Amino acid sequence: MKLSSLEPLSSFALLGPGFGDGDSLLLADLRESIDSPQLIYAPFESAGHAPRTFSCRSITPVQIEVDVSISNASVTLRDTGYVEAIERIRSAIAAGDVYQVCYTLRADISATTGADLVALLCRNGLPRFLAWVRFPDGHEFVSASPELFFETNERRVRTEPMKGTARSGDCRALELSEKDQAELAMITDLLRNDLTPICKPRSVKVVCERRTIELPYALQTVSDIEGELRTGITPLDVLGSLHPGGSVTGAPKEAALEFIRE
Repeated sequence: MKLSSLEPLSSFALLGPGFGDGDSLLLADLRESIDSPQLIYAPFESAGHAPRTFSCRSITPVQIEVDVSISNASVTLRDTGYVEAIERIRSAIAAGDVYQVCYTLRADISATTGADLVALLCRNGLPRFLAWVRFPDGHEFVSASPELFFETNERRVRTEPMKGTARSGDCRALELSEKDQAELAMITDLLRNDLTPICKPRSVKVVCERRTIELPYALQTVSDIEGELRTGITPLDVLGSLHPGGSVTGAPKEAALEFIRE
């Protein structure tokens, strides 16, 4: 599937291999629908229990071919107030009001296309959870992540929060970093607590507290948490309980979200 061939389409979702058990997927002709949805979209700013749901005409396994050159798109960070915001967060941590806040910046990107952005994100290899989605109303987004938010398999649920980053080759330094260990431990505990209300009592287990994975551009540490869903709990209920994910918010989640909103 050539990236350039998707540009003329009015609506679609191109999803990386993490969404299709090793196969990338093309969902063609999206339409908003609450009946048997095949694509669920919950943006960071909205509640996970009220996502947009879409069905499609077809789902096809594809091999993604990046046939467009990486553009020279300029990226300008909106860093006004950055230092002040970080100081506020550090003061709140010192006061015990919050433990961790995932603070990010918005950026302005010069005119480009979805295919250009996908090519840029794939320059070091195909991201596991790549997503290029164009909705029927014309809104479009490109996203890429190596992190599994959650997956369900019958009554089992699994999540792999990711915290702790180092350059390739710095594995020993990452393993010994107390700061990175603490970050992952906090988010592991947060995800364990988020899973507890929707899982059977005493079924939520941290099966691996910390392991290192090697990406084409960095090293990351992740943990593995599993549980058995209570009767009647659906994947949409899991999304409602976990979204937005702790690894992109902070801990405690509500306190971190309030800082992010401010």
